[in-house]
Amino acid sequence: MRESFIDHSGCRSEAVQPGSIRGLPTVGLAVLVVLVLLLTLHATAVAAADSNAGTGSPLLFILSFTAGIITISVAIIFGLTHWSHKQDRIQSMLPFCIRYLVESKNESEKIQAAATLGQSKDPGALLILVDVVNNEKASEALHDAAYAALQEMAHRYRKYSALIKDILTATAEKEHARIIELLIENFENQNRKYVQSAFVIGCEYMRLAHYSEARAWLQTARIRNRKTPLYVNQISQRIRSCSEQLFKEGDVLFKVGEYYEALERYALASHDMEINEKHRYLAHLRLAGVYCKLERYEDAYQETLLALQDHDETETSLEINKLLQQMRAEIGTTAEAQKKRDRLATEISALVDNAMARLS
Repeated sequence: MRESFIDHSGCRSEAVQPGSIRGLPTVGLAVLVVLVLLLTLHATAVAAADSNAGTGSPLLFILSFTAGIITISVAIIFGLTHWSHKQDRIQSMLPFCIRYLVESKNESEKIQAAATLGQSKDPGALLILVDVVNNEKASEALHDAAYAALQEMAHRYRKYSALIKDILTATAEKEHARIIELLIENFENQNRKYVQSAFVIGCEYMRLAHYSEARAWLQTARIRNRKTPLYVNQISQRIRSCSEQLFKEGDVLFKVGEYYEALERYALASHDMEINEKHRYLAHLRLAGVYCKLERYEDAYQETLLALQDHDETETSLEINKLLQQMRAEIGTTAEAQKKRDRLATEISALVDNAMARLS
């Protein structure tokens, strides 16, 4: 039975099932080669016996042997050629199958895609299947299909057979740290880097609630995805989720006065934010607030300017910005100047506390 998929151009592609080569069973081909070999050996033996007995011709022996060798060679070349064609067809379908598994909303299509990827010998297919079996949001049917596909791939793909078995074992035991270790060891120390590996590693770190590491790997995945487009918005969605968690961690640290640790979380969450992200203003406001607490007023001033550029809820950032401008202008060394700076610092701190309280 053949499986089929509809590619992005609307064409239907057929996946060749294992055990056949363009309609010729691989077992039948093997039997044919064996029969030809036996007949050739028999003819050669008869010719040799006749030649030794003096009743045959050495020429007959040579012709029989040569004909047998040619026949066997043709049969082997025929088999290898058609086997290669089958592999080429499966290989050409990989991008479509991977995209179906990533993008399709149709459950049956995703299950079919997973089954076909299990017939391949491709690291990218392996990684996308690993993502599915570890995705707690995947349906049970899709999870089982991806699991079966990885087992099939372990049987076919000897290079990664042991790795696949180790990953499946770690998956069953929910050892996310072990999965990360296996993926980095086998896919991140090679010349070719896969967007799937960085994405799956990032997702595994999210499952461990290690959001700073997760975000860093997902940023790497986003960079790779620009060169080899595979994911549509899955990477950006997860990066935003990590940023939200880091902001929450930073807010908790800010409340208890751990300002350096809060700054670390805010900086990680804000790094390389896309221009169209909705929470850029809040990111700049948080950074401005923690810089104020650390008395890094110049850095705080620059963050308020960025917050004002986002044109979102400018009242709070404008108030802080005005006080920071006064602080920057107060550069005197007299006791009166110091008294003014202390007063401004108190006002800034109170305004920041009020603004941060509203965020949480």
